[in-house]
Order: sequence, then C-alpha cells, then structure tokens
Amino acid sequence: MSRPSLDLWLARVGDGTWRSFGEVARIRVGIKTTADRVFISDRWAQVRPRPEDELLLELITHHDLAPWRIERAADTRVLYPYDTAAPRRVPVNLREFPRAAAYLRRHQPTLAARKYLTESGREWFEIWVPQRPNLWRVPKLVFPDISERPRFALDRSGAVVNGDCYWISLDDLGGGTERAQRLAYLLMGVANSALGLRYYDAVCGNRLYSGRRRWITQYVSRLPLPDPDRTASAEIAALVAELVEGDRAPDEAARLRLDELVDAAFGLGSRGGADADHRQQGAPGERATGLGVTQRDEPVGGERQGQRQPGHDLGDQVGVEVGVPGA
Repeated sequence: MSRPSLDLWLARVGDGTWRSFGEVARIRVGIKTTADRVFISDRWAQVRPRPEDELLLELITHHDLAPWRIERAADTRVLYPYDTAAPRRVPVNLREFPRAAAYLRRHQPTLAARKYLTESGREWFEIWVPQRPNLWRVPKLVFPDISERPRFALDRSGAVVNGDCYWISLDDLGGGTERAQRLAYLLMGVANSALGLRYYDAVCGNRLYSGRRRWITQYVSRLPLPDPDRTASAEIAALVAELVEGDRAPDEAARLRLDELVDAAFGLGSRGGADADHRQQGAPGERATGLGVTQRDEPVGGERQGQRQPGHDLGDQVGVEVGVPGA
C-alpha cells in the first residue's frame, strides 16, 4: 500500500480510536530472576531437596501462548520466594521453608554473586524483578515478547509470567470486575486482529529475524482501542469470550468474523483494507512455535548460561531454558 493510502487508513483508525492500550492498561514485563538455572525448571520432581510446593509456582513462558488461550507446553515452575498475599515485594522467611532454604543455600555462591541485588539492600536469595506478587492470582492478559504474529491470551490460573512475556492485570483495568473483563476481551480482540497487526507494522514496525515482531510495552501501548460502548465493540467482546471461555473453535470463520467486527468498531466498515500479510495465518488458536520446550536440543535464543551477560537472564532474550535446576 502506498504511503498516502496508509496515512489515510491511519487517520481513519485514529478517528475511531477511543483510547490507546497504554491509556487503559498498565503493561508489565514478566519476572527476571537473573539466575534461571537456579529458579526455573520443568523437572523439580528430580531435585533433592525439593523446595516446598507452596513456593513452586506455575510459570508461563512464550512456549505456552497461543492466541486466546494458555496451552502449557511443559510443567515449568519457578521457585518464587515471596509472600504472594503482599502487594509489594516481601521475601518469605526461609526458616519456615526448610527444604527451599537448603536448596537455595546449596546455590548461595551463585546467587550471592549478584552484587547488584545485595548492594540494593535485597536478600541474596531474591529474584531480581519479582513484579507484584499479589497480582498473579488475578486474571491477566499475557503475550510473548517476540513472535511473528500476535498471541494475546487470557490466564486465570494464577501462574507467574516469565520475562520473555508481558502481561496486563485485569485489576489495573478498573471499572469493576465485569467491565474490566469486557475491556480485556476487547483488548485481546484488537491485538489478535488483522487491524491490530497492520497498525503495529505501520506505527511501530520493529521486525527482527525471520519476520518476528517485538511486543514490548512501548509498542503495545500505542495500539488503538475503539469505544467499548459501541455495538461492534460489544460484539468483539462476546466473540472473544466464546473463543477464550466457551466452545467456539478459533477457526477461519471466527478469524474472519473478528476482523469484520474490529473494522466496524473503528468505523471502517466491513472491509477495512487489511491485506493478506496482516490476516492471521492458519487457525487463530494455533501456537506459533514448532517444538515444545522439552523437545528442543538447544536453549531457546541460542545462548548457554555461561554466555549471558551479568545482570541479565533469558527474559531479556527470546525464551527460557529449562531442565534440572542447578544442573
């Protein structure tokens, strides 16, 4: 499409925009442990001593995300040494969790070497970026940092989100539980639509290797949102609810219907002008990754632990390496 045509399309979308994603939602990155080999694994059953179940929380990584729903690729869990009822970061008392304490002390040389953490007044066994512990239990939208096409999904499991993903807590959407849920469905509908993808390419345009896109805060916050009180917006929310919570199959018919409704919600009519490159390829519930976590021979992102820069973990890269922790 020529630049004048694209500018006209953007102007029309702008006319139909109520708010941007960033104006209605706080977009957070997932946790960053800076010691993934110690804290993250899909094989905790093989670990001795095995930390207490209370501290081993389910962890969502980019492998688990398809449009609309979480589809766990493996039972990946994070040792999360925090009080999950506290609104702010409150480390647990290790005396109350003797097995976790023994496990962490076994790795104390590695963890205590993170001087940037201890010099900031934190405990040596903490996670560098634990986010808001009390918000994990609240329903949230989750999407990968890097993917070719949008894969915004809803999580109600209470799982922690890894640093290779971003998330939006429904608690931050305001307006009461029912309105927050409808707004979450609308956000997902726009993000997973052809219009959302085309808008991203026109306004953000960050394409990596193999055509992959970065879905980071500064880009996602710019995506447009139509007035949630419009009829078409209500229909988008209803369709997404069927895809997320109900028996509606995320098939070609659902994809086409979604794109029609999103175009209509922005006042573009039933043919908003999205080209074939921006129509969702394949069924909209199809996971974009090929191999599952446990099928990969190499760490995701092509880095081994020894090659990573101090102060960074795989949340800053493409994925998460799993296996027996500390191995």
